[in-house]
Amino acid sequence: MARIQRLTAAAAVIGVVFSATVTLASPALAEESGAPTVTSGNTVTAVNPVTGQVVGGDQLGLKGVQANLGTGADPLPKIWASSWVLADAGTGEILASKGAHKLRAPASTLKTLTALTLLPRLPLDGTYVGRQSDVVPGTATAGVKPGVTYTNEQLFYGMMLPSGNDAARALAHSNGGMKKTLKEMNQVAASIGALDTVARTPNGLDKKGQRSSAYDLALIAMHGLRIPEFATMVRTEKYSFPGERGKLRPIYTTNRLLLDGYRGGIGVKTGFTSDAGRTFIGAATRKGRTLVVALMGIKSSSAQAAADALTWGFKNRDEVTPVGTLNVDGAAVVTASSPSAPPAEPEVIVPDGPPATAAIAVPDISRTTWPPAVWYTLIALVVAGVMAWAWLRRKSRRSPYSVI
Repeated sequence: MARIQRLTAAAAVIGVVFSATVTLASPALAEESGAPTVTSGNTVTAVNPVTGQVVGGDQLGLKGVQANLGTGADPLPKIWASSWVLADAGTGEILASKGAHKLRAPASTLKTLTALTLLPRLPLDGTYVGRQSDVVPGTATAGVKPGVTYTNEQLFYGMMLPSGNDAARALAHSNGGMKKTLKEMNQVAASIGALDTVARTPNGLDKKGQRSSAYDLALIAMHGLRIPEFATMVRTEKYSFPGERGKLRPIYTTNRLLLDGYRGGIGVKTGFTSDAGRTFIGAATRKGRTLVVALMGIKSSSAQAAADALTWGFKNRDEVTPVGTLNVDGAAVVTASSPSAPPAEPEVIVPDGPPATAAIAVPDISRTTWPPAVWYTLIALVVAGVMAWAWLRRKSRRSPYSVI
């Protein structure tokens, strides 16, 4: 009988230890029942170094699909992507998301940051003579040729429509060089609150350390669409680009949202590399309202995934409570390396101060193990459980009522 009692007590102790460990390891589970989300979890990534809060709102730090559905809202369509954000480009309100701050390679969607950075800096009628160092063989190109003269405007179209990696390099050279341009791109990303983004190339080709998130891509696109030249370029299907001997030839957008005639469609940007997989930013305007969707790690047709999200968004915009907010104002982020960075202009963001430091990121635990604090707590609880079991065992041996 005593042995059974001891085993029962030990089982109870182990149960308490296990329950406490799970609760500590997954704090969001305690919040899940009270949050009107489709699913939730405990992934927290981008954290504002000043406020210590998840950028855009705490719900964006949860794992899985996030959507606060009202009683009249339709269920979300299945969106086959690793991470995505659907937002109102006018208000910045995020209607639904999945892994908003998950860090991934951005591929050519990073060219939206290049455009956002360089459009205010380079005069469209300024000229540039192509160089051999612009050429990027074996990738998507606009056809930039050494010795041929281009306007900056032509290079912007060459970068945004056929996703010309050569045109992106040419624009960086036109801006004074690769190092200067990348520094300014990272400054702009920090100034608008795109804290997940680190640019290592102007064209998005895979490079170690280069990263972004669906949140940041949607945010960059939202700010870009407020620049008239940006908005015009991304919704253009065809453009005349200089070829050899100055002869013009047509270049075309790669964005199927435009080419397939999605109602109100704004193309924005496509992307693909071996590291990133398929990435996509799309937008559309209906009845005076513009929605933007950014998707990364897409496992289906990019344009179809974007169209599904946008269609649901237009139909259910007024039936959901936002899960977070894009940084609409683009206030400069104060960091250790930029303690007194001035606020950015409300429309076009062109910070002139020193670059801000990268965002503080808590790793995505879907790809890692539990953090050290959880392991320490687990070990402490196990030790406490063993000690309690040993105490119960000694007590039972001393008891005059023990039965052998």
